[in-house]
Amino acid sequence: MGCHPSKADFPQDAHSVLFRPPAPIPVDVGSAIRHHLQKNPIAIVFIFGGPASQKGSIIEELTSSFNFTSISVEDIVFQYFPSRLSGSGTQIKDIQDALRNDEGMLSIDWVLEMISSRIKMTMNQRFVVDIVPAVSSILKAEEYRARSHDRQLNQFEMKHPISFAIDVTVKDEQALTKLNGEANGKDEDSKRINPELNQMMRGADDIDRGKLEKRIAEYHTCAEPFLQYFRKSSRVVSMSLTAEAVPNLVNTTRETLLKLGFTMTRKDDHIICFTTETAHDDIDLTYYKLKLVNAGELGRASDNLTAQISAVYRYIASHNRHDDNFLVVVPSFKNQDAELQKFKRINFMEKKKEVYLDEFIKNKQHDKPPKMRTRIAVNCISSSRQLFLFFEPFPTSFAQNISLLYLKQKEQSQPRDS
Repeated sequence: MGCHPSKADFPQDAHSVLFRPPAPIPVDVGSAIRHHLQKNPIAIVFIFGGPASQKGSIIEELTSSFNFTSISVEDIVFQYFPSRLSGSGTQIKDIQDALRNDEGMLSIDWVLEMISSRIKMTMNQRFVVDIVPAVSSILKAEEYRARSHDRQLNQFEMKHPISFAIDVTVKDEQALTKLNGEANGKDEDSKRINPELNQMMRGADDIDRGKLEKRIAEYHTCAEPFLQYFRKSSRVVSMSLTAEAVPNLVNTTRETLLKLGFTMTRKDDHIICFTTETAHDDIDLTYYKLKLVNAGELGRASDNLTAQISAVYRYIASHNRHDDNFLVVVPSFKNQDAELQKFKRINFMEKKKEVYLDEFIKNKQHDKPPKMRTRIAVNCISSSRQLFLFFEPFPTSFAQNISLLYLKQKEQSQPRDS
């Protein structure tokens, strides 16, 4: 399989971020939230988070795993604001120029009215609203700097009751700025070891300390009046985020929503590994939450590749919990390329010569260390909905065909819109 235990000449501190359990994220749930959720069938959540808060990761989790519809004030402004400019222009630059010279045209009443229209236009029952923009020209609008939005929000709630607000506060925001500078100076291996930190800082790469401080101050000025409104009615889910806790943000969001009674609409966020070898003593399956599946035992010996992968898909779909991963042992049946000629090829493969599984598998058992650390050569194939790891030696074309068949099976099993 190309695996061997990690060598002693890799110092533990070089991989401490990769191996240690992610830091917990304190969560405080407002006392009135459950009552509002029980009272109103439509869930509307307002989300707040400044620079480096990873607010986008939370929105992605809400939309992909819990079927929320995302509504962004930036989308609202750049799509609908040109109609208020009286022919001044519809390019982004024209809109930003108009906002900089704002004379009350961009009002909170108008923004909430547009959000209301979006809610009415869809049959969905769950919405996440990003009301405080990152675009500075919008933040500078006069009404975004008002001390209170209680009247506007009360009026909005007469039509659309808001369930609660999520507030992600970043501890020591300036320290994160310093971390960004250090991360930019690291070598490629260090960036690979800590992908969460690099993603978190991606948006601030070209911003110096002074500009970031100004952005942080602008965000807090604009967000606080909205948050005050929700705090008065005890409808805030507060999360306190540090750099060490970033890898835990999605899981914390998921667990919080599940505790509040939300159900997941997607349960396929597991990692699926494939190997042609039956021996795997050098991988701690329990630690990585890997369930062992022998593809050859799921069907008949005469089954072709399509039938084999269909059986694997059905097994995983019926035995999967949201935090399970799978290690599929593939018998040496023939790779039948002809079956896939009419389908689109997969082109997003990445080869990794020697990596730790920890780089890919985050939902590990952190209560005790693994039996051994293993560096392994893999082919990584990813799509928007699934990550596959093929342990070497594994023929590249065979890996592509298996991935394509599995994704095709998943697509066919998804319920179609009526």
